[in-house]
Amino acid sequence: MRRNALSDRMKEYERASELRLTRRLPMIIRLDGKAFHSWTKKVGCVRPFDHRLMDMMAGVTQYLCEGIAGVVLGYTQSDEISLLVRDDQNLDTEAWFDKRLQKVVSLAAASATYWFNSSSLFEKKVPAFFDARAFVLPENEVRNYFIWRQEDATTNSLSMLAQSLYEHETLQHRKWSDLQDLCWRKGRNWNDLETAEKRGVCVCCHRVVVQGRQGPVERLKFFVDREIPIFTSRDADGFWRQFA
Repeated sequence: MRRNALSDRMKEYERASELRLTRRLPMIIRLDGKAFHSWTKKVGCVRPFDHRLMDMMAGVTQYLCEGIAGVVLGYTQSDEISLLVRDDQNLDTEAWFDKRLQKVVSLAAASATYWFNSSSLFEKKVPAFFDARAFVLPENEVRNYFIWRQEDATTNSLSMLAQSLYEHETLQHRKWSDLQDLCWRKGRNWNDLETAEKRGVCVCCHRVVVQGRQGPVERLKFFVDREIPIFTSRDADGFWRQFA
């Protein structure tokens, strides 16, 4: 058997399972912590909101934004991260790993797992792991995607506050208004929580000019924004225009 023939055949098997996402459409990479409900108990997270964990999630989101080509926005809430990746800035913009799905999700999950474990703020060192998925969506659905994730963050936030005050049985089948009232009875007003605790955190970018080898060049600089708007509000219109 010729070596080249064997190599070509094996590569054909590989290519048969290789999926590339559509170019020049916005791509979302979403990462989730694996079994973080158990992990938070093992490391001793404080209920309802452990700011060590929140800072670590913001940190790993910024790390991913800085390391993945084309990211213009990161959003994190609870144990999940969403990244908006664009390859349509101009005609010669290259996509990260040419949008090869297996490469995108495996490298994103591996990068998040590496940073998170090497930068832990908890005394007890318990390995954490992330999984990832990636997909493209129409331009007019980008904001709706993040609205969906922020609404999930808001629901989780109130639930976490209520769960820190009451037994599970007391909270079953309760409406939003009921949960707020129960928290109020314990002297906790959900509306008084920090913005990051209620809505999540964004990692945003702005353009800066730095000195390159051949003169000034424009680069993206990422920063953590803990005072993000409600994504459905008119106040958020300007926020979204910068990522179009």
